Amino acid sequence: MDKILIYRERFLKFLSSKGKYIQFFGRFAGGLLLFYVINNIYGYASVIGEPFMLLIMGLICVFVPVSAIYMMFLLVVILQLLNISIEVSLMYIFIMGLYHLIYQWMFPKNKVLFLMTPIFYFFHVPAVLPIFLGVFVGLGGLPAILMGTVNYYLAIIIKNAVTQMDNGTVSGPIYSLILEGTANNKELLLCIVVFMLVTVVVSGIRKLQTAYGWYVAILAGGVTYLLSMMIGGYFIDSQINIISQIFMIIFSICIVMIIQFFYNVIDYTRQETFEFEDEEYYYYVKAIPKISVEEEDINIKKITMPARRFYLKKKDNHNEGEKS
Repeated sequence: MDKILIYRERFLKFLSSKGKYIQFFGRFAGGLLLFYVINNIYGYASVIGEPFMLLIMGLICVFVPVSAIYMMFLLVVILQLLNISIEVSLMYIFIMGLYHLIYQWMFPKNKVLFLMTPIFYFFHVPAVLPIFLGVFVGLGGLPAILMGTVNYYLAIIIKNAVTQMDNGTVSGPIYSLILEGTANNKELLLCIVVFMLVTVVVSGIRKLQTAYGWYVAILAGGVTYLLSMMIGGYFIDSQINIISQIFMIIFSICIVMIIQFFYNVIDYTRQETFEFEDEEYYYYVKAIPKISVEEEDINIKKITMPARRFYLKKKDNHNEGEKS
């Protein structure tokens, strides 16, 4: 365990020393991935999805704040929807405008959660979202991932509506098909309910004063997600691949546990309880120290002995010759 903690400290020191460059690279990679996913799930404006355009948007993400990336996201989606119809794009603007007025402007930091959601859905690991939220953010971030979920499913519903219109299987305005498809989408409703349940369970267990509460909360969140999806899938007659769900849950739990491990490590064996009072209250305080392993700085000096030099000394002839 000590070795792992030493490697953890080394990694954290590396992050702090190279933080600026890592942040630049992370913002570029995150922006590139975000707009790749958006153009992949919509894909109506081929120009925006060109590799050169994606690189440009990724580079822009390096130098602008998250609020600007959020606006870029909305602009790209609106431009994609304009290729379908003006009505659909106006409907999307109305929905996102309501969301912004009701929630987003009060919690600007949670824009990151909203932007992360389509990425995790695209890579089929959505369980990371409610577990991560319950451990690190709390219930205040729940509307952000729920709206991100709606955005992802809305893209699928729009794609299905466009396909039906192109095939001539349905008639009528496309926006009515989208609204009807969203209202009748039981899978979307199931995801919203499961996300709410998992976030409440994880957040509640994390706040309990129990040993290893973070890790218990993460495991409980994974089990809750799996059981809720299986039970909910049965009631809505949705085919759920249990094996893939189990692997997805295990992978999601591992991701959140790794994040938690680098966030902090607590030594529950050294837990202490303190009691003190002031004029108004009597306090019981439980203190649990964090584990921090510091490597000893060992300086090894290489001592090199100077090489011996040998000189050939000429013998001087002091013998006097006979005088002639």
